[in-house]
This record gives sequence, C-alpha cells and structure tokens, in this order.
Amino acid sequence: MVDGTPDFGPNEVRSYLRVNGWAPVDGGDLAELWSLPGFADEVVLVPLKPGAPDFTKRVHILLNDLARIEAQEVRAVQDAITTVYHDVTDLRASHPSLSDGSIPLEAGYELFVSAKRLRVASAAATLRRQGHFRNFPARARDQAREVRIGQTRRGSYIVPIISQARSPLEVYTPGQRSIDANIEEVLFDRRVTATMSRALGVLQEMASAEREPTPSEITDSVGEGVSYELCQALAKIVNAESVNALDVSFNWSRVAAPPPGAPAQVTFDQDAIEIIDKVSTQLKTRTSTRQHLIYGVVTNLSRQPDDEDGRVGVRTLLQRRIRVVWMQLPPNLYHVAVRCHDEGVPVQVQGVLTSPSGGHATMEVSHFGPDPSLPLSEPLEL
Repeated sequence: MVDGTPDFGPNEVRSYLRVNGWAPVDGGDLAELWSLPGFADEVVLVPLKPGAPDFTKRVHILLNDLARIEAQEVRAVQDAITTVYHDVTDLRASHPSLSDGSIPLEAGYELFVSAKRLRVASAAATLRRQGHFRNFPARARDQAREVRIGQTRRGSYIVPIISQARSPLEVYTPGQRSIDANIEEVLFDRRVTATMSRALGVLQEMASAEREPTPSEITDSVGEGVSYELCQALAKIVNAESVNALDVSFNWSRVAAPPPGAPAQVTFDQDAIEIIDKVSTQLKTRTSTRQHLIYGVVTNLSRQPDDEDGRVGVRTLLQRRIRVVWMQLPPNLYHVAVRCHDEGVPVQVQGVLTSPSGGHATMEVSHFGPDPSLPLSEPLEL
C-alpha cells in the first residue's frame, strides 16, 4: 500500500503505463482514463492533481488495480513507477549463511560504504580515465550526495543504488545543435552508471579468463573506466565477514534505452577478487597519464580544401558551465565529427584538456566518436 503521500506524480504514472502498453482513452484536467489494448474491460483512472484531497486515495486504488492486472505485489508496482526515470543498480551480497535475509553488521557497513566508493570511482572515470586517482574530482565526490539508496531487499542482501536516467521531459530532440546544463546534469548520472557497468564487465572478463591478464590488458582496461579505487571497492565487499560473492545488476530505466554494450549483470567471488587484487596492485604502482572526457555536440566545423586536419568545436559542460572546446582532428576523425554534426548525434571526446580561466578551452584528442552512454535512434554509419 502507499505510505503517506506518494513519491511520484502523474508524469511518472503516465510514462509507466505507456511503456507497459497502456494508452489514454479519455480525460480532463483532474484525471485520465487509460486502457490496455486487448483487455477491453481493463481501464484505470490516473489522478492528475497531486494537491487534491483525494489524490493519495486515488493513487492507492490505481496501484491496487495495476497490481491485480499485472499479477504483481503493490510495492513492486509502486517502486517501478517511482523509479521509471531512474536506473537502479542492485548490489547483492551473498553467502549460504545469509539465507534469512540478514547480514553481519560489519559486512553491511562495508557494503554501504563500498557502494559509495564504486559510484564515486565510476564518476571519476566518467570525467577522466586514470589508473589511480588519489584525489577524486569534486564533481565525482558530488555523486555520493546526488544518488539515492533504496530500501534493502531480501534475496541474500540487496542494496539498490538509484540514479537519474532522464527527466520526465524529452532529454534532447533528434538533430540537436545545443546542450542544456540541467539536462547534462541528468545525463551525467546515466553516463556514470554506464561507466560502472562497462568497467565491472571488463573486470569480470579478466577475472574469469583462463589466464591472468597481461600488463598491457590491465593498462587498456583503464580506457573502459577501471581504476585502483574501483578494484579496492569490490575487494572490500567480497572480503567482508560472511560475504563470499557480490552480484551487481543494472536495471536500466524503461524510458531510456540501455547503453549499447553495457552488461546487465556481473558477479565477483573470492577467486575473482584474487585476480582483481593483482589488477589493483599494478594500477596503483604504474605511472598513468590523465585523459579527460567531455560530452556534448559538434557546433563548429572548419577545414580548408588544402588542409588535412580540420578544426572542430564541441559545446560541452565544464565545471558546470557551458563552453566550447576546440580541437584539431585528423581526416578520419574529422569525418566522424561531420557525420555527428549532420545527424545531431551527441559525442564523447577523450584527450588532454587545457581549460584556462578566461581563455579558449582546447583538447589534444585521442578518441572521438558518438557518446556510447546514449543509445542512437538509428545506427550512425561512420
């Protein structure tokens, strides 16, 4: 049942119904009727005025109707509506002794602390690729204050991390030529979750291989978001008392398609942690270069007929301010920039960033392409 005032509004309800096949059939300013095609007798009423005296009562009736129609628990339906614009990352600590749904205090503390460490390390890698951070960027540390932790659930012991995937409004229309600071803040959360998913996927592949990863493979993993801090966060959970494995499941928002190539679930046991400890040791001791990442849209293109390289401007968010970063691109990457510009596709750029106060921001580029954390409506032919 609904406890007090619902923690969602009409937009969340409408989005949930739409992605589950419902469609509006009638309504006005106070409420709407939605039906499920193929089930002529199934019609639900959606209240539209959160300030109305009977809003909570009407939401309670709606949740019970949906739970009956969808054969789910009312709490499950309520949670699904509440998080319809969010990604939910479930951290599940497992051990045969945890069958009663409890966990030792020390292990539980370590799970919550490591949830924060995993998120902050992934946020740092979303801003720049670096094997060992030592000091996280302030924007990465902010993640610990911006994401939420849901109620723990049974099933060994599950801690859900709730982060934004998109706003109730359209994130961007196709063919965009500008960016919005508020939307970029929402997209940053999705990019962090995508980084975490890919980085943990790479670690799982290295840990499950028949041989130990080579130094070059460990170095290459940094490009996917792996870092010493990420490895340490994993190790501290699995090495905690009464925990012998950690499963991480990524439940992507139903209204924002999953990032391409991001695994839905990864698992780490004691054997995997032995390999990850070796990865961690190399990342801590090796000398690493710092590669920044920026996300935005191509707004400027310039190349003379006799020039091989082209000058490109990407509008992005730096220090939470919208700025244009300038870069010289070789012919193959300039071609990619032109296609992304013509199609209005957001880009991800990696390289060495110079951003003087009051001067032009520039980047020496090592990678340029479509933003992999955002799915494309149509594949971009490069």
